[in-house]
Amino acid sequence: MPFYIKILNKRFYALSILHFIMGIIISSRKDLATIWGLAIFFYGFLYIIRYGNRNDEASFFASYLVGIEVALRAVGASLLWEYGKYSTIFLLVTGMVVENIKFLRLNTLSVVYIASLLPSIAILPEVKTRYIRMMVSGNLSGPLCLFISFIYFRQRKFKEENILNVFKCLSLPIITLIGLIFVRAPSIEDISFSSEANFQLSAGFGPNQVSTLLGLPLVIISILKICNLKFYPKPIFDYAFVSISLGLALLTFARGGVIAPVFTITFLYFISGRLKRHRINYKTVFYLILLIGGLYYFSSNFTAGMLDQRYLNLATIANQGDGTVSGRAKIMVLDFEIFKDNFLMGVGPGGGHHQRLVYGYGSAVASHSEFTRMLAEHGLFGLISLISILLLFYIEYKKRVDYNRIFLAGMSLFAILTMFHSAFRIALPGFVYGLSYVILTFRRR
Repeated sequence: MPFYIKILNKRFYALSILHFIMGIIISSRKDLATIWGLAIFFYGFLYIIRYGNRNDEASFFASYLVGIEVALRAVGASLLWEYGKYSTIFLLVTGMVVENIKFLRLNTLSVVYIASLLPSIAILPEVKTRYIRMMVSGNLSGPLCLFISFIYFRQRKFKEENILNVFKCLSLPIITLIGLIFVRAPSIEDISFSSEANFQLSAGFGPNQVSTLLGLPLVIISILKICNLKFYPKPIFDYAFVSISLGLALLTFARGGVIAPVFTITFLYFISGRLKRHRINYKTVFYLILLIGGLYYFSSNFTAGMLDQRYLNLATIANQGDGTVSGRAKIMVLDFEIFKDNFLMGVGPGGGHHQRLVYGYGSAVASHSEFTRMLAEHGLFGLISLISILLLFYIEYKKRVDYNRIFLAGMSLFAILTMFHSAFRIALPGFVYGLSYVILTFRRR
């Protein structure tokens, strides 16, 4: 067994502290962050080759790179903007290659999903090759990451230690991000809140991407509790981790990163209660309700009620007519208009960026919802792609039982909701969606 797996199992407390400290250190040292990001990639590549991916090294190192992506962007590491997606794709493909593709599990719907996004490339405007590369890369690297993750993980058997190690590798960089937020946050007197997303408590980086990552621990810990697995040896540290990460997610004022995991675990406990072979641990449910409610109450008081106003704005948006909507809602409305006018092929990957200006947004802007982007930029083919990914989830969900159904539902739903509010800004939703298709082979408990 490679030593890093032993460390994950036996020194997780120490690793957690170390990663928090690393967040503090890289805050002012983007050179170290760059070296760190590259070292994980090359180290992972070498270990995948060395061990032939016998221990699922590809999934461990890929999950770590998915987790560290936002922290690297926040400190301005000298890496490609889509480094998280590219490195994840490369490591997972390497893992399949050294296994002689023996775990490769393609199916019709997954091929339809990715293939349907390709025809619209042909209608991109005749501009510089560099511009086309940027448009294709920025808008199709996310779907490609999802596709590669899916074919890597689908039907791959994971024992308890496998899924725990993947979750730990995903979570350690989140602790780094927490350290980064703490060191960059201003003093309490200098923190100000408004009706907009808060950059002061998101390490100066995009609150939407930061809160998405900070909301993930709630889903991870909830799934592990349902499956009777321990993240930290002592449960108090599980709840402490969730409290800190979700509390910070609330204070970023980016609603998607909070609503998505809360909705996901609500659905999880609902379906787990309907499984004949599973009993809900109501004690855990009570703790989580108390934790989420307490965090919201504290955050509301800390922000002098501005957090309440931020979430109440969602109801205001829902009641507005098409002519008065603004922000993300307006972008979605415009995407539907672009789709109606370019029904067959859309306007090409990345083409919606400028078209939203033409259709009256006020500036060129990227879509926040992957699903409306697919319609606007890929037309009918985008609709086919969208239906295929949703059908893929539904069909697989109906086949699964017990913990595998819970795991698929939790991870897929979180990924789909994240794509709805944050598109493929980061590699996380694509990777998590693919991960949800593993087969859990837990020992009988």
